Amino acid sequence: MLDAISRPEWRRVLYIMCFCHSIVQERRKFGSIGWAIPYEYNQGDLTACTLFLQNHMSQMEGKASKGAAVQLQWGTVRYMVSEVQYGGRITDDLDRVLMATYCEKYFKQESMGPEFSFGNGYNVPSGAGDVDIDFWRKEVETLPTTDSPEIFGMHVNADITFRNKQTNELLDTIIDTQPKAAGGGGGLSPEEVAVGIADDLLSKLPDDYNMNIVADQIKSQGGMGKPLNVVLAQEIERMNKVIKLVRNHLSDLKLAVAGTIIMGEHLQEAINSLYDARPPPRWVKISWVSATSGSWFVSFISRVDQLTNWLMSHKPHSFWMTGFFNPSGFITATLQTVARAHTGWALDEVVAKTEVQRTDFSDLRAGADEGVFVHGLWLDGCGWDRKKICMIDQAPKVLFYELPVLHITGMLEKEYKSGWGFEADQAPKIDMNFYSSPLYMYPRRCTGALGTYISQINLNAGGEPPSKWCLRGVCLLLNKD
Repeated sequence: MLDAISRPEWRRVLYIMCFCHSIVQERRKFGSIGWAIPYEYNQGDLTACTLFLQNHMSQMEGKASKGAAVQLQWGTVRYMVSEVQYGGRITDDLDRVLMATYCEKYFKQESMGPEFSFGNGYNVPSGAGDVDIDFWRKEVETLPTTDSPEIFGMHVNADITFRNKQTNELLDTIIDTQPKAAGGGGGLSPEEVAVGIADDLLSKLPDDYNMNIVADQIKSQGGMGKPLNVVLAQEIERMNKVIKLVRNHLSDLKLAVAGTIIMGEHLQEAINSLYDARPPPRWVKISWVSATSGSWFVSFISRVDQLTNWLMSHKPHSFWMTGFFNPSGFITATLQTVARAHTGWALDEVVAKTEVQRTDFSDLRAGADEGVFVHGLWLDGCGWDRKKICMIDQAPKVLFYELPVLHITGMLEKEYKSGWGFEADQAPKIDMNFYSSPLYMYPRRCTGALGTYISQINLNAGGEPPSKWCLRGVCLLLNKD
């Protein structure tokens, strides 16, 4: 296709298109920090884009032959590549933003100049007008054999994430395929190990919540007329189901091993999971995801403690947001509380306003005057400067940074828009001072009905363009395991 178009910039545009295709393909290896969903981009996507570019530049040639001064319509190119060709596969809204960011970086008039570079060591060949295929092959062979994460716009720490992903997949395969029988040296069988774990967990398991006492305590704190009290009641009701399930499951497991009751499939599944130090699937299905059974139970106790202290004492100065089954509902209840405190505010006119504080939750002596303080959020993909209260690059080998206390309150949408540099009847403009970070429950990222997406949190970009943090896959997580 090198000589399909006579204009010299054709070869340059074609090379950039092929490079962009390689980038979006290879970014998948980084897991969820690369793409929330690993799309199956293939040669067909590249072919469709190159045919569009060829047709577009053929029209330019036709106009140029008539003496008209023509230039590539970069806006059209970016839209066709990011929204139509590749965007046709994308189902996650934030992945769509990422693809558009790549196209903004590559397909622009500046990319036709000699100073343009994809990154350190990755440049468009200097003889970009050459139509000899051997020239291009030699140029491609000079590229580094091992890609640095920086060429994808990511931090070098992303390579650690990639290696961890490979290692975890290998270990999971080994664990799933290893025999579940005692060794020849007289080691404990999986059943004996599971019974020992069950005894230990049952001795630490909290009592069921008495729903009559729960109702009385909530009434003493203002009743169900307060949105946050509704959240408390719903969280306790669901936690009660988890407590009962775990107690019944562990008790039945012991009885099944003793031969008192039939060993059902779900009990055998629980034995194998506890033997492998994993939470049983039925626990995870009604609760939360954890890497190990130990971390699951520690989180379980912490969640119960927060709910119990809130119920029996008072509303926490700062909420451990990880401890909620429904953090999105908690944020909505907060906005509803703020809306009710202001005359004339309707909930559908209120949006979340967030601000990171300088303090840790342990230093707080009182709750927020309006809204709530929350903690337990982790930054993935960047670091945090506690003095300047802004985003910074990660330190080498440090993958996660705990965010200080976050203040969540509400404000009218029309005030939010006017304060961010555009009128209420106009499309939003990018504020270069802030990066709108997605907040997820787990490192496995996904929006939509079945995803772990919660909300958007505005963070001080530290003087860097938001596109930098977008390419690095920066997000906030409630759980980093």
